Amino acid sequence: MRTFRDAKMMAKTLRVELLERKQTEISHSEALEIVSRQFGHDNWNVMAAKTEQLSGIDGDGGSGAAVTTIPVLRIFDVEQAKTFYVDFLGCRLDFGGPSDGQDGPFYGQVTRSGSTFHLTETGYVASPGATIGIWTAQLDRLHDELNEKRTRMDVWGPGIWVPWPEDAPWARVMTISDPFGNSFRFMEPHDLKTQPTPRW
Repeated sequence: MRTFRDAKMMAKTLRVELLERKQTEISHSEALEIVSRQFGHDNWNVMAAKTEQLSGIDGDGGSGAAVTTIPVLRIFDVEQAKTFYVDFLGCRLDFGGPSDGQDGPFYGQVTRSGSTFHLTETGYVASPGATIGIWTAQLDRLHDELNEKRTRMDVWGPGIWVPWPEDAPWARVMTISDPFGNSFRFMEPHDLKTQPTPRW
């Protein structure tokens, strides 16, 4: 009997069956969304996070205690930040609003899989220009997902594209910048057995 740990294999099987039986082609990400709903989750990001929790994958090496490092990133426009982080990167907005509870600058949190970021309009909390390194197991799939989304939304303007992954001595790397000068360095290990656990 299959469990939530088999979700990616189920998504692959679903794509093959739909193509063979109904001549209907769907993307891998669409199949993952369908499978996650079959397990009772709102979307794939929620299910992936739950799967990590239940598998004991966390920041302390798997002992069960929740230890997370959360980068705080400077933003200058809340709607533009939501377009980039939620619509484009596929993060979930966990919370967000005026930092003083009234009409102060925005402070919020976004999450995707095992990565969490705080976003702030408050200048003294964080300066723009941070670089965040994120390990991932499927860099090509992430590139295709983001490149397809780029054509449907105005993230940076029509002249900007999602760069192809490049080889570095320690990993394959793809760097993407948000509209505020912060960069995300997505890294796929050459050897999953000897590198940190992928978090995206």
